[in-house]
Amino acid sequence: MKAILILGIGLALATPALAQDAGLVFAALDANKDGKVTKAEAQKNTAVMQMFDQADKNKDGGLSKDEFMAAFGK
Repeated sequence: MKAILILGIGLALATPALAQDAGLVFAALDANKDGKVTKAEAQKNTAVMQMFDQADKNKDGGLSKDEFMAAFGK
């Protein structure tokens, strides 16, 4: 089940038509539901890890939903 979820997250970010569902990807990655995706949580998705530092605009070590959507919601 986890493999399917991780694969789905990867597809959602890799496929432009599915990138509209970035909010769902954010929710899936935010394992502790604190409203941020940390680097540890982002490790489940290669695309998010590769862009993490650029997406973390305020450099607090976590991606807020706004930061995540700005980077991956296109």
